[in-house]
Parts: sequence; C-alpha cells; structure tokens
Amino acid sequence: FTQPTFLLQFNVLDTEVSMFDMLMTYLPHWQYFRDNNEFPFDSVISHSLEGCLSHNHHWFCEILHQINAFGPAKEIPWESDEKTLYCFKQLFYNEVGYQRNLDKDDLVTKDLLGEFREILFRKFALSRRRNHHASQKAAAEQGESEGSNDEYTKIIFYDNKLSEKTVWNEMDTLIAKARSLEKYQNVKFVTVDDFSDLTVAEQAKSFNEADAVIMVHGEQMTNAIFAVDGTTFVEVGCKVSSLIGNPKFMELMDSTYQAVERCTEGADGNSVCVVCDSDEDDSNFTMTAVAFENLIDGVVRSLQK
Repeated sequence: FTQPTFLLQFNVLDTEVSMFDMLMTYLPHWQYFRDNNEFPFDSVISHSLEGCLSHNHHWFCEILHQINAFGPAKEIPWESDEKTLYCFKQLFYNEVGYQRNLDKDDLVTKDLLGEFREILFRKFALSRRRNHHASQKAAAEQGESEGSNDEYTKIIFYDNKLSEKTVWNEMDTLIAKARSLEKYQNVKFVTVDDFSDLTVAEQAKSFNEADAVIMVHGEQMTNAIFAVDGTTFVEVGCKVSSLIGNPKFMELMDSTYQAVERCTEGADGNSVCVVCDSDEDDSNFTMTAVAFENLIDGVVRSLQK
C-alpha cells in the first residue's frame, strides 16, 4: 500500500478497554486533524474487526463512525488467512494503552472530552443535554423551578441475570421493597434486562435519561459517556476493577463514582457491601435490604449536592 494508512486496533470483546486503550490515546489527534480539516492518512485497516467503518454495528465501531474518527479515509478489506503479508509505505499506529489510566496530563482535557460527547449527544439525538443538572439548578435558583425541574430521580439498575457469572441475585426483590418505602416515592427505579439486546442508540438513551446508574460491574458502564454531567455511577461486585471509575475520568465527566464490593470480615449490618457465593472475584452475590437502602440513600444525597 503506497498511500498513508491508519492501523486500527482495539479489544473487540471489551468496549470499556477499547475506549480507554485506543480512544483516549487517539482523541487529541482526532481533534487536531478535525480542527485543521486534514487527516494525514487515506485509508484505515483493522485486523480487530472487519467492516468497522462500514457495515459492522459493534459498539466501539458505532462510536468511531458517529464522530467521523478518520475523516474521509476508506477502510481496507483484509484477508482472514495468514498467507498474505501486508506492506505499507507509511503506517500510522495508535499506541494501544498509552492513555489507559489518563496519566498523561493535558492530553485528554475536559473541553476535549466535552466536545467528543457533545457530538455523540447530537448524533444519537439524546433528549438531555450534558449540562442538564446545572440548567435545572440554575432554573430553581431563579424561581423558575415549576415545570423545569424533574419530578423524580431516575436510577437505572442492571443485575446481569442472563449471564453465566457475576449475577446480582434477588436485585428485583430489593427494588420492589424499596419502591414501597415512602421516602423513595420520588425515586423512579428502572431495570435493564439485557444490554446485548439493545442497539447502541438504545443503550445511550437509557444512560442519558438516568440521574444515577447502579449496575453489576461490566463493559456496559462504558455508556457513561452518554450520561449527563453530575450523574452518579455505582458498580457492584465481589471485586470491582473499573476504568470508568478512574477519579480523573470522573473529574472530566463532572460525575461521581462508587464501587461496592465484598463485605469484609467484621462488617456491621449497616455496611454497603455484597455477600458473595464464593471466594471468586466474579462470583454471584446478594445484598441485604439494609445495605441496599443505605446505598440508595447515599446515591440520592450525592445527587442533591
């Protein structure tokens, strides 16, 4: 290939890793290329997933497509065998994982991430703007709260019950009991059955409409980029390892994050933690009614700050 080509590599099996390993490194370059209306490559090739820029509807490919990540560059089809050697006169390589932990200061700024998210909000026609909560607060302070403030706090939940592991058992029972409590009459509890059955647009809509997200930890949390500023995120599991929960990322999002993990030895009945079925980090788990109620109380308080 004689023309400049971009090598697109990402983890097909994990959208959260893909976003932090590839996109957080590439975004500053994308902004520069876009602002100058000049992408330095004419084609893109990816051995991660064929058709990523054309017909494939993988979550990460959809994001790249919506932000026009590579400008007018065309995707090069590749052969699925190992008998073809690809040679390039000039190849652009995005160092995977370079910005996984956002530890390279000033590469991904709040303005840059905001610009990226604003495009996605428009492309997916999301009903709530990024500054939704700030606008609501400003309206209330000016005495314009009637008809402008939300009537309830919406929390979305996901128990991963259709998966073979890491299932939040009896989550629906906890929610049913919480709905009956007077103090939660202005809280709307919404559950998602299976994210794999939702299109990217439907996933974006579910996160955008939520004031708080409480879910079994997993790659579905990558949809946090569609949530409005000020959203509270809670990941639950016996052991939570999260890129979304990076304090630097939460600062860029103007949001808050909490990981709820296995109850430690000696934890009292009021502790917000989970009881695991085994010693495995990806074990199924449950939560006591008291712990769940304390969790919801804390989430509601965080949204009132």
